[in-house]
Amino acid sequence: MVLIGALCLFIWPTLAGMFTPFLVAIVLAYLINPLVGIFEKKGLSRVVSVIVVFIALLGIVVGAFMSFVPSLITSIATMITSLPSIITQMQAYITDLSEYLSNFTNYNISQYFNIEQILGNVLQGFAAALQGISNALLQNSSQLMNIIIVPLVTIFLLIDKEFFIAGIMYLVPLKYRNNMLKMCCDIDLVIGGFIKGQGLISLLVGIATGIGAFMLGLPYASIIGVVAGITTMVPYFGPVVGTIVIMLMVLFTNPMVMLPMLIVIGAVQVICGNFIAPALMSGNVGLHPVFIIFSIFFFGAMFGGIGMIMAVPIAATIKVVAGYMISIFASKDNIELKKD
Repeated sequence: MVLIGALCLFIWPTLAGMFTPFLVAIVLAYLINPLVGIFEKKGLSRVVSVIVVFIALLGIVVGAFMSFVPSLITSIATMITSLPSIITQMQAYITDLSEYLSNFTNYNISQYFNIEQILGNVLQGFAAALQGISNALLQNSSQLMNIIIVPLVTIFLLIDKEFFIAGIMYLVPLKYRNNMLKMCCDIDLVIGGFIKGQGLISLLVGIATGIGAFMLGLPYASIIGVVAGITTMVPYFGPVVGTIVIMLMVLFTNPMVMLPMLIVIGAVQVICGNFIAPALMSGNVGLHPVFIIFSIFFFGAMFGGIGMIMAVPIAATIKVVAGYMISIFASKDNIELKKD
């Protein structure tokens, strides 16, 4: 397993384009499988359940793409074009603040650090991120082959789920199959509950925050909702980073609604974090906050933004696998001690 993992990491940069659709299909099949199970419990066959779920999801995706994605791309493009004026406005704010502090304290803060340069770098990085998101949306919308391959592979994985599970279990020695099944069930319980719960919470936070920004009259409400939803997927400091980014956006567009927007963000985070999250998070990963933060930094450095989002599921999976390996080795040691 270590050799296979090392080989995959070694060849991943070369074959990433080939593996990515299949990895996306596996993740989608894992997330959609509970919905298929609901229709199966209603008496429908596996094939019919998969078809019904896919038709429903296809309608939702097409409706969202037609109504939301074009406006999101337009908002991003508008914000990119207006960034020079925003930077000029921010520089004026900083100049006035620097002069006020200099007159008030008799110290020239520009001698110690250049606020204009720091915020200019932040704004340039933010503009580059917006440009990257816009380019990614446009490029992914043109990848027709992946649009065909991913749903097709997902459908085959869902229909022939038992076949693939049996194929994987065939590679496991007989004496370890029961432990393997139990381990997979534990991983599914912990990670499945976390991913589904965290995904729903992020979706609710993004929608609620975007609606709040729209009601306050902010021009980039869709971008604010996307930022709030994506950053909420990173535990602990993700919502803090999202709040800072949103507050900067509000400061550049309409500073008068900063306090109401902050109240909206706080109310959404409190309601979703304290009332909705406990009901949706069916699985407890059982990791200490220190290990969660370390895993976020570690996998974020390894795989970027996706690594930060998937850090907790990966760390929890490693914990479950390590626990089973330790129990197996401990049982072997006990048997050998009894023999002695």
